[in-house]
Amino acid sequence: MGRASQAPLLILYVFMTAVKAFEMEIIPANRIVAQIGETLILTCNTTGCASPSFSWRTQMDNPLGGTVNNHRTYSTLTMNPVSIVNSHDYLCTVFCGEKEKKEKSIKVELYYVYPSDHLEVLLKKEGYILHEENFYEDDSTNTETKTVTYSFNPTAEDIGKEITCVAKLPIAYMDFEPKERVTSQKLNTNFGPKNTIITASPGNSPMEGDPLKLTCVTESNPPTQIVWRKHLADESIQHLIENNILSIPHTRFTDSGLYICEVINLVTNKTEKATVDIVIQGSPNITELSIEPSITVREGENVSIQCSAEGNPPPKIILRRKSDSADMGSYSEGRILLLPSVTFLNGGDYECIAENKFGKSKSEITLNVEYGPKNTMISVIPATAVKEGETVMMKCTSSGNPAPVISWKKKTATGELEKMFKDATLPIQNVKSQDMGLYECEAYNQFGREEKAVKLLVQVPPQNITVLVYPSENVKEGENVTITCSTYSNPPSQMVLKKVHQEKEIILSSVNGTFILYNVTKNDAGRYLLDVFNEAGNNVKVIEISVVGRLEKTDQMIPLIIAFSCVTAIAVPVVAILIYLSRKAKINGSYSLVKALRLKV
Repeated sequence: MGRASQAPLLILYVFMTAVKAFEMEIIPANRIVAQIGETLILTCNTTGCASPSFSWRTQMDNPLGGTVNNHRTYSTLTMNPVSIVNSHDYLCTVFCGEKEKKEKSIKVELYYVYPSDHLEVLLKKEGYILHEENFYEDDSTNTETKTVTYSFNPTAEDIGKEITCVAKLPIAYMDFEPKERVTSQKLNTNFGPKNTIITASPGNSPMEGDPLKLTCVTESNPPTQIVWRKHLADESIQHLIENNILSIPHTRFTDSGLYICEVINLVTNKTEKATVDIVIQGSPNITELSIEPSITVREGENVSIQCSAEGNPPPKIILRRKSDSADMGSYSEGRILLLPSVTFLNGGDYECIAENKFGKSKSEITLNVEYGPKNTMISVIPATAVKEGETVMMKCTSSGNPAPVISWKKKTATGELEKMFKDATLPIQNVKSQDMGLYECEAYNQFGREEKAVKLLVQVPPQNITVLVYPSENVKEGENVTITCSTYSNPPSQMVLKKVHQEKEIILSSVNGTFILYNVTKNDAGRYLLDVFNEAGNNVKVIEISVVGRLEKTDQMIPLIIAFSCVTAIAVPVVAILIYLSRKAKINGSYSLVKALRLKV
């Protein structure tokens, strides 16, 4: 009785402990510090309620500034991205049924140099504090860039020293990182240019042909931009190079003059100049070698090449093509070589030679004649006719300026040309019958195009041989036998029919692959070899022909005699019956074959 009363109490106890009280929590709890621009998710979670309902609001009923998503036992408020409008106390209210209600709040605080009234900025040089500034009295509620400016005059000793900017946001009751950011930059002091000079090596008066090196030296930071210029005889200024060293490997008479080195500091915006006077001594120098209208011309244009030289005494001038040894004679200053209606053969190097008693000077110039493709040729290795399976290399060459672009096309079955390759050499490995055809090489540039074609023949041995014997391989003596052979090959195959004989070999020729044996006899019976062949190979087929002899005349009369005897044996009784019936009909005066037959029966 006692044990029976304990069971209900135990069941009641288990049931009561399984029921949890209605509770809620906000994750994260109490307070959160979020950075502007990031994503923040607040979660309102419940326990002990099967179907809770949620609501979110701010303490001052401002806009939420986020998206609410309700789930079965929890609700989320997502702020993406976090902005200044999210700096509030957020309240989550949960209802469980009609009577139970719970609320909790969380404070969201933001940073991104915000709030700026906590910002401190330090400027340091090599650890030493140059300037310190804070924004404690800044009551701005907007995120913004804060700028700290400090001016000082650097010295040469400051070059390479490190300037550091330290930004701090010390908020004691907020736990977030980073609270401090540091940025550094090395200090570079700019000055100059100053003390600019030019040195000439080997000196200010070199001999013609000797090297000359002019060096411009200055003091400046950052390094200066250096420009060399030269005063010409007509008082104009010639721009030379932008480098601190001006090198003339082989000085000429026209290199004489006043040289200027101009140095420019683009940071300090200061410029300084230095000059040196150079005088060249010695043998003649060519002052001009030019081509009109240009060094690059099209075929058919008129061209003039002009050469001028200075020296003392005045030099003799020879202007000629380098590959041509013919002397054009002596010319005074400004001699011209005229080339009317140039062709590609006129292209090449031309030289001007100026000579006097002190020596000789040469100068060269290249005439570039542009023209369309010419002399296009195709070479095929090993040959234009190859056997199936071999490798073929087709090479297309063409002259032109600029060098022509080579492309290959193949003529299709419809007669159209299909592009297949773009290179001078067209390789075809393991040649097949379908590679046979017309190949065209096209050479082209912007001045024209030229085509050449070649026909590739692929030799294929006899294949797919079909032999037909009519009426059959077993014939009667006196009949005609027709043997027809068809095959695929390239070039077309030749066919020979050979009869193998004990004493000699009989060879028959074909007409378009057909052999005819007229009035065959038993001597024509036997084995025949059909040899199908061309330059690429051959194939042999074996044919067995059997000839049956004719019947003798005595043998042919026996069936006739038997047939005649049978007819006679039947005809005699029939004739006797007809005579009897005829006579009886005459007695009665009429005759009916039907009735007669009935009476007979």
